[in-house]
Amino acid sequence: MESQDAGSQPGGSLNPQALSAADLARVLSASGRKAVSEEMVERCLAEGAPTNPDGTISLVRFAAFLAKEVTRGRTD
Repeated sequence: MESQDAGSQPGGSLNPQALSAADLARVLSASGRKAVSEEMVERCLAEGAPTNPDGTISLVRFAAFLAKEVTRGRTD
């Protein structure tokens, strides 16, 4: 049987409300001008970015966290 990432759904689509750190990094990299690594996502999680109870990450909640960090002047 084929293994799937946390945010993967049957058919290869992703659930934007329940992504793994690796899937989130790929989505953010594909949608922006700057590459985002899984390690960068993990660092944000360590600094307080929100996760779902099962450890997955909501794209919307993560983006809101990043926006808040930018307004505080914390950009990497």
